Amino acid sequence: MLLRHVALMLLVGAPIAGSAHAQAGHSGQVPQAIADWKPEFIAHVPKDRLKAAFPKGATSTGRAVLSCTATAEGRLADCRVMREDPAGQGFGQAALSVVGYERIKKKDNAGASVAGRQVLSRFEFLAPGDADPNWIRQPSGADMANVFPKGAIDKRVGGKAVITCQVTVEGFLQACKAQSESPEGLGFGAAGLQLAPQFRMSPKIRGGKAVPGGEVSIPITWAAPDAGAIITSTSVVMDPPWSRVPTQAEIDAVWPAAAKGLSSGQAALRCRLQASGVLNQCDVISENPRGKGFGKAAMTLSKLFQVSVDPNLGKTLKTLKIDVPFRFRDPAAPESRTLSKPRWTRTLSPESMTTLYPEVALKAGVKAGVGVAACVITAGGELADCSVARETPKDLGFGAAALKAAGAMKMNPWTTEGDGVDGLRVTIPFEFTWSGPMPSEPDKAPGQ
Repeated sequence: MLLRHVALMLLVGAPIAGSAHAQAGHSGQVPQAIADWKPEFIAHVPKDRLKAAFPKGATSTGRAVLSCTATAEGRLADCRVMREDPAGQGFGQAALSVVGYERIKKKDNAGASVAGRQVLSRFEFLAPGDADPNWIRQPSGADMANVFPKGAIDKRVGGKAVITCQVTVEGFLQACKAQSESPEGLGFGAAGLQLAPQFRMSPKIRGGKAVPGGEVSIPITWAAPDAGAIITSTSVVMDPPWSRVPTQAEIDAVWPAAAKGLSSGQAALRCRLQASGVLNQCDVISENPRGKGFGKAAMTLSKLFQVSVDPNLGKTLKTLKIDVPFRFRDPAAPESRTLSKPRWTRTLSPESMTTLYPEVALKAGVKAGVGVAACVITAGGELADCSVARETPKDLGFGAAALKAAGAMKMNPWTTEGDGVDGLRVTIPFEFTWSGPMPSEPDKAPGQ
């Protein structure tokens, strides 16, 4: 077995019990003694004990923060309630009743005893019917092998990465970031991000409904390649500069007939890139749920993609592959796409922003202002149908300048999560500053 996937930790919304991150108390300030170190929790409260400790009479999910003193054995003692939310429903007392299950390492990273140090521990008690995100689809060994960093293969070493993501109401992961990687510089963080579009989780449930905002932290481990194993690798690009992608109407048109009754699905392709920028020789590397036609739908759409190819790549194109993630949503359902983080492929330089500075503001002696443009994104990633959302100061031309700036910008039209941006709305603030000399007053005619 070339690779293996190890334990996953999910920190959802406000972190669950056993989080090693310090949190402020009522004052909003973290004591220096707590902020200077991060205890490593090695034992957490069992889920059944958290469930049993849910306060009688409480009607919704609640949280509590305790401040404790670490003992030489790694226990938490002399705990007191720093915060509970909502207040007065018993969540602080519930946390005190279960904190005895927690343990931290007896020594810090420098080898010093933790005895006597202050520790903040945070707890979340789920109301009946509520749930935090959980796995529906985890990466397989083959999935992980597909993104094993070339530099690590060359060195015959394994590695780790931790990525954090937001979970949507459909259970997709978005706004993912690489929090850490080890060893550094070999690409394990980027490899973790490449896996993210293939994951699927159940959404965060509050009050019996799926809600956005669940944050998860996912540790991933790649074992070192077996000695003597023959391994080949291909350079894989996750987010190329697309010049053409399917429109939302084209995506809706391939919703599989076999997916009737489903609200969403996903797939991922790995394709060759031709010199012309079009994709070919695509393979389905991920499909969820399987057997419902989402992989076939993705293959149909692959013909509508094109990449802006750098002519200097030359022979590099022969070894290059493109990973294309897809999120499919029932076209009969209300729009649920969101734009987590646009990647701009065309922006304005400071010099260009200066040319847009409104003359009326200069004549009024105003050297700074803000204009906010609200626009619709086209299938090509450009901004259209823009209107002025607001401007400060008013009536000095900053709104009109923002519209001009928006018309010059462009974003990559396909997101790293697998969505097209066609038809989404975006609001963009533009800050204008003038650092040059103010225009002089015109000379007055004689006798004036």
